[in-house]
Amino acid sequence: MSESGSRRKSRVEAAIAEAVAGTQFLDPQAAAEVLGRISAQVPTGTVETLITLLPDSPDPDGSLSSFERLLESGGRELARLLDRHRFLIHYALAVFGYSRFLGDTLIRNPDLVHLLLKERVLDRSYAPEELHEAFARFRARSVAPGVMPAGNGSAPVGAAMEEMSLLLARFKRREYVRIMLRDVLGIAPLAETTAEISALADVLIEEALSEAEVAMRRRYGSPQHLDPGGRVVQTPFAVLSLGKLGGNELNYSSDVDLLYLYGDGEELPSAPISNREYFIRLAQLLTQILSRMTMEGRVFRIDLRLRPQGGEGEPAIALNQALRYYALTAHGWERQALIKARHTAGPAGLAREFLRGVQPYIYSPHINFAAVETAQDTRERISARRRQALIESGRIDVKLDRGGIRDIEFLVQCLQRVYGGSEPWLRSGGTLFSLQKLHDKRHITGNEFHELTTAYEFLRKVEHRLQLRQGQQTHRLPELPEQLRILERAVGADKTLQYAPEGIAARVRGLMASVGEIYERIIHHQQLQALGDEAEFHLTPRAEQSGAEQPYHQLLQRVAEDSPLLHELAVRPELDSVTRRNLYRFLSAAFTSSERYAAVLRAPQAVERALELFGNSDFLTDILLRHPEEVAWLNGPAPKSGEGAGRLFVPPQPAEGGTADDPEFEYLGAAHVPYGEKLALLRRHYRHRVFASGAADILDLRPAYESLRQTSMAADNALRAAFAIANSPRELAVLALGRLGTFEFDLLSDADVLFVREESLPAEAAARIAGQIMQTLSAYTREGTVFPVDARLRPRGNEGELVVTAAELHSYCAQEAQAWEALTFTKLRAVAGSAAAAAQARETVRALSRRFAADSGFLPAVREMRSRLEHAEPAAGNFKTGPGGVYDIDFLACYLAVRHELGGPCGNLRERLRCLHERGWLQGPDWATLDQAAELFRTVEHAVRLVVGKARKSLPGTEHAHCAAERLTARLWRREFVGGLEAELARTMAEVRSIYQRVLG
Repeated sequence: MSESGSRRKSRVEAAIAEAVAGTQFLDPQAAAEVLGRISAQVPTGTVETLITLLPDSPDPDGSLSSFERLLESGGRELARLLDRHRFLIHYALAVFGYSRFLGDTLIRNPDLVHLLLKERVLDRSYAPEELHEAFARFRARSVAPGVMPAGNGSAPVGAAMEEMSLLLARFKRREYVRIMLRDVLGIAPLAETTAEISALADVLIEEALSEAEVAMRRRYGSPQHLDPGGRVVQTPFAVLSLGKLGGNELNYSSDVDLLYLYGDGEELPSAPISNREYFIRLAQLLTQILSRMTMEGRVFRIDLRLRPQGGEGEPAIALNQALRYYALTAHGWERQALIKARHTAGPAGLAREFLRGVQPYIYSPHINFAAVETAQDTRERISARRRQALIESGRIDVKLDRGGIRDIEFLVQCLQRVYGGSEPWLRSGGTLFSLQKLHDKRHITGNEFHELTTAYEFLRKVEHRLQLRQGQQTHRLPELPEQLRILERAVGADKTLQYAPEGIAARVRGLMASVGEIYERIIHHQQLQALGDEAEFHLTPRAEQSGAEQPYHQLLQRVAEDSPLLHELAVRPELDSVTRRNLYRFLSAAFTSSERYAAVLRAPQAVERALELFGNSDFLTDILLRHPEEVAWLNGPAPKSGEGAGRLFVPPQPAEGGTADDPEFEYLGAAHVPYGEKLALLRRHYRHRVFASGAADILDLRPAYESLRQTSMAADNALRAAFAIANSPRELAVLALGRLGTFEFDLLSDADVLFVREESLPAEAAARIAGQIMQTLSAYTREGTVFPVDARLRPRGNEGELVVTAAELHSYCAQEAQAWEALTFTKLRAVAGSAAAAAQARETVRALSRRFAADSGFLPAVREMRSRLEHAEPAAGNFKTGPGGVYDIDFLACYLAVRHELGGPCGNLRERLRCLHERGWLQGPDWATLDQAAELFRTVEHAVRLVVGKARKSLPGTEHAHCAAERLTARLWRREFVGGLEAELARTMAEVRSIYQRVLG
């Protein structure tokens, strides 16, 4: 082996050893062996990428083993492909880490890796038409090798039908790989994931029905009947979906609840078999195609027990017979199940006729909770045996246990039946969508809406991760600690959820307990209130919608009638797919209440301006989806007094070195309105300020520092409003630290604060008021939160008193404060309350600087602390805490400020660096480089937060988000990046690290 080869081998071995030690492998020795074998087959860059990504995998052992099998399956060509496009390694590990059964699909079909190279393949959901086209292409190039025999004893239906079952099952698995990647990588939210799984199911059922109908026509001809005019016409057959598929909420491994309908009419005497027999056979054939076991598994497990008369009824039923059953015979729970019924395959007209016909039996102004109780009792009896088995097993079932998914879905349907008779707007299939409607109409409180929505989304996420693991229909948490740990990492892989191995079970129990309390309170104790007529703008859903969410073409038709200008915007051919999809989501959200829809209709020009936001910012799009009425703020400048409200808010300009008071925030402290209303107004106005600021960034391309200062001003004003709402005494001071202290408060930032009191204010009263201020800003209400408040930077952290006196702060800083606290307190800035206490605190900070300026151990302590933060997270692409990132600049600026006892109010990074340069403590070339680097880092971070709606320390991983962040950064920074933003960041970080090492060397 050459010397260079020997050095490479040693370097790789050292990297592997470090990676194994830093990754939570169950079997570190086996992992090291696998990594050694892989490193002998692939380039060094592939190995380095692999070991960087493995620590984030929910199942690093399984991911690594599967990755080795993938390399064996794909050979040298695949290895070269992975090395050229290393983001594919991320995709592969995501599949392996979350799903063994889809991991096997990827290993058996390495060509799927090539498909993931397609531009924007993960950027969006596929429309049904695209899925039909994809299946046609897949079918044309596929050769089915064979099918496992049917396991239910049914007679064979021919090789063609068996081949169709296999093709459908194989296509489903391949599409699941794409869908689950969008899911686990955080590209698609829960509702979008379940909607795409449901759309795929519709397509598979349609394809199976088409194949079955061809086979039936070859044998028996076409089913026909005489219409009322005596003409011979084709008899239609339609498939309706219920349950999760009907609500567009299908899981990765759900049963599919179907109802088969056929049309009425006088049959032809010459037909070889009756229509009844024909459609029963068609229903059986369709069910066999979909449910037959193949070497790729079943397409779906088909459940027909929700049909009229359940298991005793015929598999297909005529339209009039079905309508008579639901009018005269059906139980309450059977009618309630039709809430989610919708058309899936076959002629849509037949499905619409059925759904229109059964609406009066599902919803009625005379239905009350007594009828719902009957449905509940039946439901409880049906699932009693199943629940008993779960109790005996001792394992948590997120679906069937008290407070689980089924309770939330049933509760929603109960409320829809009770109120849907007089309020047709509440008639919809999806659970989350229906919760929003119930909340908008005030049938559930803001707190109930938050708790039910939070629990439903989390429990469904747990359910998805459980089912992805082995491809099985399971809802129970695992028993083994290592399996619980894998599940915990899969559910909380975005670092927002961190539990001990038993912690996820505790989290699930807590959420289900909250749901159970709401369920019992509403179902058993809530008294119905008479509904009065309201003279307001009303939306009247069309009968043919049958309560389901409107398809895009129906929504556009309604918009065209109500606002031609909006319709013209929605059909613009130049709209890209992301903008078009978000516009559709926005219009759908506007349809959830009359007030929202009316506000959107009044502001077509604002919607036109919002198109730029839909194409560039998930953060601002999410605000508009939750609050469509906010779009009116894009209409233009704020109106003059007396001209009305509803236009873009122009905030007051700050005084030199400070922030301006906002009259809207000031009003909250003095207003004589209930506390709850004050909280709602506070959240609403802060949301206005943040939305207006973010919109101005994209529409007007403001520099990042200007945007951060404006967001900091809004946070300052919100803190002062909370201070006033809490009736805070004059002896209490609120001081800002961290990014708020330096006027660099960004979207999604936490507010670091310090509470200081004068000696005359009792400690207990001060703590109570401080806690109320934090609660006012952080507590969740119907309008959301303002922002999280963090007081952990106070003396002794969480173990210290929430509020300290100026003397206590001085004593602590003189004797106990550490080097990192000396850096932290350089950012101290008064925001609200006692000027005397704030002045004493600032004097204490100056004394703290003098103490450490003379300490020979200060610099080593700073370097050691920076090193710990640098190594606490992956360094690759980390422009915040990585070497050469913004932390290098911040640490350097804070260190020099302490070292030279720089007094006076601090400012943002640019202002602090300029101050150091003007005093001769930072040389000109270094200052220029650091100033430009700081602006780049702040701009990139702000752009990423706008684009993805999350605080990140590196560029987004998905292609669309990555390109959008780079494009927005270039526009905000007003310069292009030669070689791309990643290269610019890498070059800048290298320059910054060089200066950091030299100055702090």
